[in-house]
Amino acid sequence: MRKQFFLSVFALLLFGSATKAQHQYFPPGALDSSPSSDQFLSKWYSKQLAALDEPSLWSLSKTQKHETYRFLWLRTFHRPVAIRIDVNTDGTSQLTTKMTSGAGGYDPGHLVQNSKSLLTKEQTSFLLEKIKEHQFWKLASAREPGGADGAEWILEGVKNGMYHVVDRWSPQGGPVRGIGLIMLNELAKLKIPGKELY
Repeated sequence: MRKQFFLSVFALLLFGSATKAQHQYFPPGALDSSPSSDQFLSKWYSKQLAALDEPSLWSLSKTQKHETYRFLWLRTFHRPVAIRIDVNTDGTSQLTTKMTSGAGGYDPGHLVQNSKSLLTKEQTSFLLEKIKEHQFWKLASAREPGGADGAEWILEGVKNGMYHVVDRWSPQGGPVRGIGLIMLNELAKLKIPGKELY
């Protein structure tokens, strides 16, 4: 009986650790140099990604062989959006577009959109060229301090066992906005009213 009890506790602890590890979306210190701010941002973004039923790209980078990019768009007052592109070995890619019912600055709500489509070699090549042109892999990860309301533009990438994340607050221009808009408008073809594009 006692042995069974200890086995049950061990299994519970093991399961709890596995569950926690599964939800580690970002490396410690990747989002902010301040440990408290980094922890706050990581918890916030992770909650949104979990509600979007998205995998941890950081975890996948340790075993995944193919290239993946994800744009997480968290607008304070509008629905959270995640667009993920998984590049296939034949040069095409799978586009996954997800949206929840909540708001990026508040509760994420529940999944209301989960669509998948195949991108052609030309579309995939176009994105990869833009990733290279904007030097995504050389961009600083942490964002400048933002305002009270706005939007977090978070880009993640996995390639050859490497993981990189770039976070910006309501960018008016620059590489993160450029890549984000390509994923939103040209690939996912989401129709976002101008006043909601921030």
